Amino acid sequence: MSSSDPDAVDRPEPLVVLSHLVHRLLKREGGSVPLERVTLRVSDYVDIGDQEAADLIDAGAAEGVFTLDRGTGRSTTIVGVSPQGEEPAVITEAFGGPAGAAGTADFQALEVVTESIATALRDAGYATFTDLADADVGDLAGLTGTLTESRAEAIIQAAPRHVPVGVWLARSADVRYGRRVDETTGRGTAQVVDVTAATEPVGEPRYRSEGLDPDAVEAQYVSDIGRNEQDPVPTGLHVLDDPNHPDVPKAATHPEAGDDALPVGASGEVIPPAIPTEPRLQLPLDELLAKKLARGLVPIRLVGPRGSGKNYLVKYLCHRTNRGYVSVDCDEATHTEDLFGPLTPTEDGLIAPRNGPAKQALLNGSVLVLNEFPVMRAGAAMSLHRLLNEGKLLVKAHGELVEPHPSARIVITMNPPTREYRDSEPMNSATRGRFRALEQPYIQDIDEEVATLDAQVNASHEVVDRGTLRKIVQFAHQTRQNENWPTLSTRNLTILCEHIEDGASPKAAVKNEVWAVAEPNQYPEDTYETLNDYL
Repeated sequence: MSSSDPDAVDRPEPLVVLSHLVHRLLKREGGSVPLERVTLRVSDYVDIGDQEAADLIDAGAAEGVFTLDRGTGRSTTIVGVSPQGEEPAVITEAFGGPAGAAGTADFQALEVVTESIATALRDAGYATFTDLADADVGDLAGLTGTLTESRAEAIIQAAPRHVPVGVWLARSADVRYGRRVDETTGRGTAQVVDVTAATEPVGEPRYRSEGLDPDAVEAQYVSDIGRNEQDPVPTGLHVLDDPNHPDVPKAATHPEAGDDALPVGASGEVIPPAIPTEPRLQLPLDELLAKKLARGLVPIRLVGPRGSGKNYLVKYLCHRTNRGYVSVDCDEATHTEDLFGPLTPTEDGLIAPRNGPAKQALLNGSVLVLNEFPVMRAGAAMSLHRLLNEGKLLVKAHGELVEPHPSARIVITMNPPTREYRDSEPMNSATRGRFRALEQPYIQDIDEEVATLDAQVNASHEVVDRGTLRKIVQFAHQTRQNENWPTLSTRNLTILCEHIEDGASPKAAVKNEVWAVAEPNQYPEDTYETLNDYL
């Protein structure tokens, strides 16, 4: 670099450009990038050849700037970097915005904002994208002759994409904290809730309290999602009249919603689950499950892989019909008294039964969901046989024969007997035969899963654009078809979208989640070549 060159002082050193280029590529690719890709691309940003770039990277590795992973062959991968100095403008322009920056207040980044509109917005006191996201259409419309109501609405809809994620996280944290504030002290407080605290029965069937016919459509759950969206199907599962019962699942916007509340979409309604078709019965699963629940206390076995939405489906049906939902996670240490309650001493020295969550759910008329039922101790499972056969619960330790509330239902969930779940215990054949079994597979239709994810992750503001979301779902379907690969469930996809919201690139987020779910005998790297076909 000649000292007579008038532009020399403005040119960044090649090592600085290289280090920031690698930093951006590592972030985009998800943790590693082949050396050759960097040496071939660096000439786009600084006037050096690929061999000189390779020599700089080798020298930088000796000084701790780059971390290299030299393969058994001649391949070398860069797995880490310590960026040198300020990021050069040429890298910022190529990749868009400083790496890790919270964003800028360049309003012209919004397609509908012209230079004159941007000036008018600033003159009106709008300094950040957060200001625009919080504005009303009436506040913006008319600031200039070209800023119409429709354009103002477009600005307000687009602005949230540029708001730093920390803003949304802080606001969400404030809402959650507010639910735990003691009204007397005004301070946050812990809560200890007895799992059997809700002792009142669920509501009455709406047809009885409102004087309707039992078969009135408005008195029952109508399957109107998934395949039945265009041709809704009444299921016979009655809607109850008390949506505020403590056991009824609440929408996230409900004042008494807990941390496990059901998410809501842009319309304010609870987001429905993606509904697969039962593989053998060839009917939508929500329709089938609702019809089984409408038959009374018939035991239902819901079989599906992790993250396929088994519990969400049951919870959604309970929300739509105002039924209580009580979920118990079973394990190999689950005893009969964990389900039905122990015998405990009273204040007057006597021994009396204390209701456990399963017994109380049956008394209240809730839907009892026993998760991973087969891993439970044989004795605990056998204690349910009379309930499964005759609809009555015999609690031997209490000396009680319990006839459940007429609205009570029982559902068990379990993973399928496949290689991925080889550690799961098989169900006793005598117990297995007592259940109506339904299979909940992963969503087979890519468009349906994309629509479901879009409603969940982009409800308040766009986190992942629809095109990228589709590529992620397409890759997830590939993982589900290869039994040697780690499997990405719908739940995993919502988690990796969270990583994207935190600032990770889509490819990095996918790689992280593949690594997170991999079993010891699986290698996430086996999926990366296929991932490159999508992202």
